[in-house]
Amino acid sequence: MSKAPRPADEVVFEAATNNEQAAFDALNEREKMVKGLAYLALEDRVLTLDRLKARTLCQQYNTHPFIDPSKLDSIGDFYGPDSRLQHLADLFEVSLEKVKTIGIEPPFYCDYGYNIEFKGGFYSNFGMVLLDCAKITFGKDVLCGPGVHIYTATHSVHIDERTAGYERAYPVEIGNDVWIGGGVKILGPTKIGNNCTIASGAVVKGDFPDNCIIGGVPARILKYLPVHGGPIAPNDKRLMTLLPGSDKSEALNDTKIAERK
Repeated sequence: MSKAPRPADEVVFEAATNNEQAAFDALNEREKMVKGLAYLALEDRVLTLDRLKARTLCQQYNTHPFIDPSKLDSIGDFYGPDSRLQHLADLFEVSLEKVKTIGIEPPFYCDYGYNIEFKGGFYSNFGMVLLDCAKITFGKDVLCGPGVHIYTATHSVHIDERTAGYERAYPVEIGNDVWIGGGVKILGPTKIGNNCTIASGAVVKGDFPDNCIIGGVPARILKYLPVHGGPIAPNDKRLMTLLPGSDKSEALNDTKIAERK
């Protein structure tokens, strides 16, 4: 028998001290946002203009033509031309050269852009959404499948805070050499260690250590992985064989349907 849900904690009004109120009032809404404090996103002109700028740059990037295939001199220019990549450089507030280490398939959407940090090479398949009201940090060589969503934005479960228009945001940090499967949703606050794999469809929140496979709803550690010793050798036999379990699908594919006829 499942346990009955526990009752919600009672909300008791407690007035802030004069010093607490003065310190809170001294912060602008962007400062409150990145600190995880309650802030007013929809009533603040600066944040509204920041979101409008980000939406404009996302739209320009998503709709900008790719490089002419006949003019592709280097595979590294796949996401060009420079006029297309400049939209991402402006969005993330980094140099054009830095953006050339980042591969993002369109469409891509984010709230602000300036709260997203890439520490090294990065790739995302189609349909990434980053609600970067708090900081989102990607380590080196992170790979993302299609439809990966990361939400730092949230709202209080207490209705009085929501009806007053307040929002909150909590950071997400992804370690080095992490593979995030398609359709994964990551909610702040979350910290993913190095060398992790997140299974497709997982809903992730919380801290996870290095070298593990994460999956499920809600996500949990499914398996711990051995510490790797660097890139695989090109003559390693594993590259020439199927991954374990890849030949054991029970799906009713075309071959099995034909065999039944």
